[in-house]
Amino acid sequence: TIQKIITHIDIDLSSNPTLASLAKAHNINASYLSSLFKKETGKNITEYINLKRISTAKRLLKTTNLQIQTIAQYCGILDIRYFSKLFKKHCGISPSEYRNKS
Repeated sequence: TIQKIITHIDIDLSSNPTLASLAKAHNINASYLSSLFKKETGKNITEYINLKRISTAKRLLKTTNLQIQTIAQYCGILDIRYFSKLFKKHCGISPSEYRNKS
């Protein structure tokens, strides 16, 4: 079950997956899914999604010339300020600084 959830997240970050939407899509109680996911992965769903977003953003920043806002949207984040804040929290530098260093 958790592998199906992970695959769902990995395939379509742009749909902005949430605990509630994933639970509904897989016919699982949200609280149960949350505890099961944490038990099996060591991370809660939000942490996993954010790490996947940052990983995808880093790859796109290195390999494309897409605008940062487009990359943020592709990663499921519509607010560019939130995306930049999240990226900086995880990487220590802004997305544009990351792109320039790569």
